[in-house]
Amino acid sequence: MNILCADFGTSSVKIAIINESKKTLAEAKGEYAYDVINRQNIQIDPEKIYGSFLKALKGKGIQDHLKNIDMFAFCVCSPVFIPMAKDGAALYPAILHLDRRSYVQSKFVLDHVGKKDFMAITGNLPFAGGISCTSMLWYKDNFPELYKKTHKLGHLNTFLIKRLVNKFLIEPSNASFSGLYETLTMKGWSEKIYGALGIDKNLLPDIVPSLSIAGKLTKEAAAATGIKEGIPVAMGTNDTTSAAFGAGAVNIGDILNISGSSEIITVTTDAPVPNEKYYIRTSMEPGKWLYLAITVGGFALDWFREQFYSEMEKKAFFNHYLPDFLATHTSTDVVFKPYLAGDRHSLKKKKGSFNNLTFDSTREDMLLALLIGTYEPIFNMIRVVKKQMPLNPDIFWTGGMVSDAYQDFKCRVFKGFTFNMKRECSIAGCFAAAQRLLKK
Repeated sequence: MNILCADFGTSSVKIAIINESKKTLAEAKGEYAYDVINRQNIQIDPEKIYGSFLKALKGKGIQDHLKNIDMFAFCVCSPVFIPMAKDGAALYPAILHLDRRSYVQSKFVLDHVGKKDFMAITGNLPFAGGISCTSMLWYKDNFPELYKKTHKLGHLNTFLIKRLVNKFLIEPSNASFSGLYETLTMKGWSEKIYGALGIDKNLLPDIVPSLSIAGKLTKEAAAATGIKEGIPVAMGTNDTTSAAFGAGAVNIGDILNISGSSEIITVTTDAPVPNEKYYIRTSMEPGKWLYLAITVGGFALDWFREQFYSEMEKKAFFNHYLPDFLATHTSTDVVFKPYLAGDRHSLKKKKGSFNNLTFDSTREDMLLALLIGTYEPIFNMIRVVKKQMPLNPDIFWTGGMVSDAYQDFKCRVFKGFTFNMKRECSIAGCFAAAQRLLKK
């Protein structure tokens, strides 16, 4: 049994071929760059994403195993809104979760549905870009002629599944971030919401379980990828949901922390309670949900290095300077507000800032403030959630920034918690889902 697993992230796709003994036979990575327009429009041509995937499949060692793949399972960053024609072609660039162009549409949602009802149905607020119905409405308002030609309004996994098995589908974790799905009951698209917003239900993809087979790889997709025709393609899920499943953060009160381009935390629950301090999305398994908080992480560090440590090579900064810094710097009076990309937990436009600066402040003070400040939404969520249930103090921890030095730093900042390092949890979640499906 060989499983092809892929994790489609914000700026790259990672792929791995794993056998039944959980041995990685081959792996590769394809990178792609998104566009930033007028500082708040964050988008990418989805063909770039698919093209990078195809290129990664030609990587060293990968091609040797493609004809022996038994299943393909993948996960995607979310929400990534893509309006599609009948043949699955994108009619407009994919609008990423980092996007903040749709504040006007967020207000429209609240005015036409009501804050209380929207949260009671979806478990979330219509955050600009963070909940894709706001991006859908922006697209409808600004490109009415294109909207008339639109066959489906989907997410990145809808686009990929159409390309692979020729079906328009979505699953609950992605649907949870649309603002049109009954997240708290998992009963499907909400007529009350899509009706109030003037969105035709026929434009929405069919919802199937995360742990299900989307279909079989088509002849056309087989020719493009080099994978044998007819293998089953798992429906998959959101990358964070997959990571929680792969890490084993599946019991009530379990916490997953992802430290990568974004700083993300999830808490597993079986009794979701809506709150403005976090998102709610479905878990991989029915009957469970994930509370989620997110803010900038590695993206903020990259920006800070470029602006304040420009004399230092990127490798030297992250591989040598930062580990030493984390081990020796413990406190500062400087405070950082982590809204360089806006705030995915706010209906208002926010910007990042440094406070309490004096002539004595150094770039080291600012760097430490930035590192601690990125945890603000996470601390806010933990304070709320620990009143609802006991939390597992041993946090499952994964992501590109995982390291021994960073682990010690996190334990100092998150008092009362320890961090259990796990590698490539999103890929592990894809593999675990495929294993379960193959046993059915």
